[in-house]
Amino acid sequence: MTKSADVVIVGGGSLGMSALYHLQKKGLSCVLLERNQLTSGTTWHSAGMLWRLRPSDIDIELHSYTRQMCMQLEEETGFASWTENGGLFIANNKERFEEYKRLAETAKYFGIESNILEPNQINDVHPLLRTDDTVGAMYSPSDGTIDPTGIVNAYAKAAKKLGAKIYEKTGVASVKTTPSSNPQTPNASVVQAITTTAGHTIETPVVVNACGAWANELTSMVGCKIPLLAMKHAMVVTEKMEGMHPSLPNVRDHDLSIYLKTQGDAMAIGGYEQNPEFCELDEKFEFGLFNLDWDTFGQNLEGHIQRCPAIESVGIKSTVCGPESFTPDHKPLVGPQPGVHGFFHACGFNSMGMMLGGGIGRELAEWVVTGSADVDLFSFDVARFHRDNLGDPKWVKDRTHESYAKTYAIVFPGDESLAGRTTPSVRKSGGFEDTAAAGCVFQNRHGYERPGYFIGGDVAPLEYDYYGAYEEEGAWRLLEESSPASIAKHKENKYERVIEGDLTFGVPESFDAVAEECHACRNGVAVFDQSYFGNFYLEGPEALDAVQKLAGFDVEAKEDGSVTYTTMCNSKGGVEADLTVLRVNEDQFYFSAGGQTCSKDWWWIERNIQDMDCKLRDVSDETTLLSLQGPKSRTLLQKLVEDPAQIDDEALEFSHGKKIIVAGHECLVLRLTFVGELGFELHVPSHCASDVYKAVFAAGAELGDGVPVRNAGYKCIDSLSAEKGYRHYHADLSNADTPMEAGIGFAVLPKLKAGVDFIGSGALNKKREEGFQRKLVCLTVEHDEDGSPVIFNGMETIIRNGEVLGLVRSTAYGHSVEKTIAFGYIDKWEGCQKGITNKQLQEEGTTWQIGDRGKVWDATLHIKSVFDPKGERISGIY
Repeated sequence: MTKSADVVIVGGGSLGMSALYHLQKKGLSCVLLERNQLTSGTTWHSAGMLWRLRPSDIDIELHSYTRQMCMQLEEETGFASWTENGGLFIANNKERFEEYKRLAETAKYFGIESNILEPNQINDVHPLLRTDDTVGAMYSPSDGTIDPTGIVNAYAKAAKKLGAKIYEKTGVASVKTTPSSNPQTPNASVVQAITTTAGHTIETPVVVNACGAWANELTSMVGCKIPLLAMKHAMVVTEKMEGMHPSLPNVRDHDLSIYLKTQGDAMAIGGYEQNPEFCELDEKFEFGLFNLDWDTFGQNLEGHIQRCPAIESVGIKSTVCGPESFTPDHKPLVGPQPGVHGFFHACGFNSMGMMLGGGIGRELAEWVVTGSADVDLFSFDVARFHRDNLGDPKWVKDRTHESYAKTYAIVFPGDESLAGRTTPSVRKSGGFEDTAAAGCVFQNRHGYERPGYFIGGDVAPLEYDYYGAYEEEGAWRLLEESSPASIAKHKENKYERVIEGDLTFGVPESFDAVAEECHACRNGVAVFDQSYFGNFYLEGPEALDAVQKLAGFDVEAKEDGSVTYTTMCNSKGGVEADLTVLRVNEDQFYFSAGGQTCSKDWWWIERNIQDMDCKLRDVSDETTLLSLQGPKSRTLLQKLVEDPAQIDDEALEFSHGKKIIVAGHECLVLRLTFVGELGFELHVPSHCASDVYKAVFAAGAELGDGVPVRNAGYKCIDSLSAEKGYRHYHADLSNADTPMEAGIGFAVLPKLKAGVDFIGSGALNKKREEGFQRKLVCLTVEHDEDGSPVIFNGMETIIRNGEVLGLVRSTAYGHSVEKTIAFGYIDKWEGCQKGITNKQLQEEGTTWQIGDRGKVWDATLHIKSVFDPKGERISGIY
């Protein structure tokens, strides 16, 4: 047994082996430990189907790389693992068919062949399927099947050839960590070594958790827990079927929640039922199977027979009911464990481990070596969850059930989770009861109930009823042993009914309500409760040095009381965080981070200040953020302060803040906007937030009937911010995008030109010299031919002079400008010399279009914001 290694990977399934190969290929010395033998756990019984087209561009890229690795490794090692038999998606309704058309549109950018089929064309691809009840299908010829044993053996041979060591029948007894060297972060620790069950110790700074359904066992050794649960997942292999042969494509019928996998002259059939069964695992179960519950599998079998009638008369050759790991949002858990330096995850793949294995192995290796992945993995990042949710077993279980049950649901941008909305860990604003009473339709983000939009009445989310999946007597045992025998579905769930109105790729039912909120903001005052933001202080003798190290903007030159929008970059220049920072003094800074990313942002800051004399202090839960935005916002706020002159232009300039008594309570007031209006953020102590909220609307009533003052939510913010060109993290910005590529060079260029170093400055200077190979563009589209709004949903193609150059990353309908607005990155085109510039984007004769579901709309390019491009309204000039 080796005594030391740069990295120790634990778990010999497809993910662990991919991580081993890619890390070793980076030049590190790597060891893999597997307590049983390679492929044990969940890999060995995987169906292995790979579908290249997904509703996520990141998934598409990672799946395509996995496919490429299968073929590459066969050449390198001789182990075959890839069968390219194609994939067929069956649509039973119009909306599903529209989703497939969206995927086919996205495929154009990636160069993936896809064919939209009418019902009478389906049997040309797969003769055994029933088609009279279908609306259409999508056929992707380059999909296929991965052999689990073949790919693991290929990775093993290739990794060993590079010098990696693999130890089977070797379990882990403990992971040794030591406290962080910084006394300011006493709860953080650093990986030092790993000890095997045989008593061998391997010194290592990095441990990778690739333990699949057993991942929490290893995570507990570093004092943490991840939101991963095991469920029973089954498939049945039929006897030989007449007409089946290996070249027929694998089939997914999402509407019936089933799949039909080609298995030689037979089929392996499975799916995702509404009433899955959770399970507990021990270390001896690693090649074990459960007895198949035919009552549970029966609902899938009905769908199999409906889609392929021949299944009803064929025999059953074998059944496979094994454990699979699932997470609360149906996304994997990847990346560094918050608070434990050197402990990485690659687990929780929700039955997608084979498809993602190659791509995640590549990105994890990059993450370990450079501190960040090369593609946007925020939706996979284990740091995306809030600590309160992680400590709430009911939240984890309810959300994980829902994510499993909705595995094959259409991915609508307007969808909301029904699970985990009333559990103990759900966080709420100090003004929650007030906004609920005003008829708020809430959205749950990062475990927080934030306002989506307002329609009046009581539309609060109800306790999760599991979609009625456990109504039958005794059904609850599938969830928990010691629980009620059954749980009834709500007879009336207004929240669910309202959300269903937005489940469309067209104009949602919320459209008019959001338009009214936008009108109020542009003409009067909109009151936004943005309390789900992460608010924290960075304090200590070296706080200024720490901010200078992290931030792209030069805060040293700023005065006390100034507020700065800044990005925080990784070593490659990609944006890891974007937030505002108030300089209280040189020893204290106040950050406001996007609510969805605040846990990740906290962890990014903390792990980069380990050697500095400063610390973070979280005040998010004790702060309610009420934002007053609009032409009359100052007039309203002046009614609530002792001296109206306190908030005039001279006393409170834009991008400045100070403490002011508002409605009798001391608040931190920042003059900021994310909607492009004169506006003020009130950071109110949560215990008095309701008082301030009520005072705001009482003062608003005094402005008269001609001044609209109303509540507004995040759908309104999405529209207004798109009109102003403000960026959203994980849409317009990510760890893979530099500030200059994203069109916010102002956030880093002054510091770069001054020669002030910060994390990523070297890489950014290099990119400036080389020219930008990609760039974010803003396009608008007028109304459709019939005068109705054009609604985009993301992933549409961006076309320049007839050539597909990119995909839409974020989009919203601009109610103030009555246009659809779309942002997306485009690649450098042939003839573009050094790099993409604004001058080249605006070359005379250039045409821009957006493609969606086979249709193309003419578009207009905007270099400046679509609304108020001079920014006069922010300064109060109307």
